[in-house]
Amino acid sequence: MLADTCLGFNVACGTLFKGGGVVLAGFILFIGSVYVLLAAVFGRWMGYLVLMVAFSGWMIIQSSIWMFGFWSQGPDTKTNLGPRGSEPAWQVVDAGIAPSGDISPEYAQYPNPPTWSQPNPVTQAADIQSVQGAATSFLATQANATLGRNADALDAIQTTQFGVDSLEFAKAANGTPIAVVQAHFIGGGPETVLSMKYNTGSVPRYSLMFLVGSILLFAIQTPLLDQGAIQFMILVVMLVIVAVVIWLTIPR
Repeated sequence: MLADTCLGFNVACGTLFKGGGVVLAGFILFIGSVYVLLAAVFGRWMGYLVLMVAFSGWMIIQSSIWMFGFWSQGPDTKTNLGPRGSEPAWQVVDAGIAPSGDISPEYAQYPNPPTWSQPNPVTQAADIQSVQGAATSFLATQANATLGRNADALDAIQTTQFGVDSLEFAKAANGTPIAVVQAHFIGGGPETVLSMKYNTGSVPRYSLMFLVGSILLFAIQTPLLDQGAIQFMILVVMLVIVAVVIWLTIPR
């Protein structure tokens, strides 16, 4: 049996619901308390607008830092610091006794050079390790699913019980790196041929979603503010800028 998943997030439903509850409680407690104070000053509707404009403006800054870095941790700040989507990885697209040319015409040419070639053990060491790991993980997962065993069970099939006999690389017509792996179960059985490709992933997906959503929310609700609320927001922005400047000038 495969690991529990809920709503496609590959997280157990109990964990997902508890995490969602914590986020909701934090939202009500910290943002709701601010709304109560703003509603007492501006009224319920204008207090809501001030809160949401300020919140969406802060989210624009936060998601921009997540996505672009903006030297928030120094000149060498990396990008994609926030919630991450799927990581770049090798993935199995087909398994059988021979590569299928239906997926990509390059697979039908396996193992003929110059399309296919064996990897360089020095310059492509990382790719070799990644492909072998992805191949043995796929075979172990399929074996456990077929046998009805949990991946965490004591009698579960492990990745170390599979051996890789050969590995060759090529490039698809669109430039995507592809590979063919021949592997077998150490305990005996037929050799399996795995057709694989490199998936570049979608690491900035969630940061981009937050950024676009925040910009839309800010653009929709800002024109609804009245003059007094706008002056209040300008004052808040000025205070934030001053605080950021002070923080940046503090020696570390």
